[in-house]
Amino acid sequence: MDTSRRFPLLPASCLLAAAGLFVSAGAFARAAAPVAPMTAQESHPVSAYDFAPLPVTTGVVAQYLPTPAGDVDGLMLTDGTQVLCSHELGLAIASIVKPGDRISVSGLKGRDLPIVRAYAVTSPRGRRVEDAGATSVRLPTPTSGPDIVVTGTVRSPLYSLHGQLIGAVMQDYSVVYLTPAEATRLAAWLQPGRTLHAVGNGSTGALGRAIDARDIGPAPGQTIRVAPADAPMAGAFPGSAAYDEIPGATSRP
Repeated sequence: MDTSRRFPLLPASCLLAAAGLFVSAGAFARAAAPVAPMTAQESHPVSAYDFAPLPVTTGVVAQYLPTPAGDVDGLMLTDGTQVLCSHELGLAIASIVKPGDRISVSGLKGRDLPIVRAYAVTSPRGRRVEDAGATSVRLPTPTSGPDIVVTGTVRSPLYSLHGQLIGAVMQDYSVVYLTPAEATRLAAWLQPGRTLHAVGNGSTGALGRAIDARDIGPAPGQTIRVAPADAPMAGAFPGSAAYDEIPGATSRP
């Protein structure tokens, strides 16, 4: 381009500067080209392990398996399979999967129980999250506020990540948690089709409803008191004279 003919009254130094601006503007336009959005694998931690050899389970998500603290520890599929996972993977799954989605799960299948220990989950939109071994703080179960009542018919027993019986999933997908010892003792009440009434602390929200049962039975007025699953360990009350004593330690005068 002959800038001296288009701008005859400008000094040569200005013309050179103007020409430089045109070149710089073109270079900036090329440098400012749109950047591809971050992929799901880049936005979520990726494991150092190869999960490809693991069995793959597919199914439609019926509901999350929430915790009494409002987190997610797994999914219930419409065929009754419980997809169980680490706390960290559960948080990631809730961000890419919703009820009604058909998902693929890479994980270990239970020997005799309808459970899958998930290590990676892929949504129908192609997003994938993996158990990368990261650690996060699990929220404590709320201990204040009004009691939450769960009553209805049991859909299925609830299992832990290690296959222990720990409660029940109701027909409305509410979740009742018990300690493994209490769940084993009351296993007859946790079978599909049984009516169940439970009261305790927990959470109700978009991810579902879950409680640590304190009172449980086949119907209102027929309940028994149980130790909540998230109850603190037995011992001296903080601040008491015995709180700082170490069991088994010898005392000196």
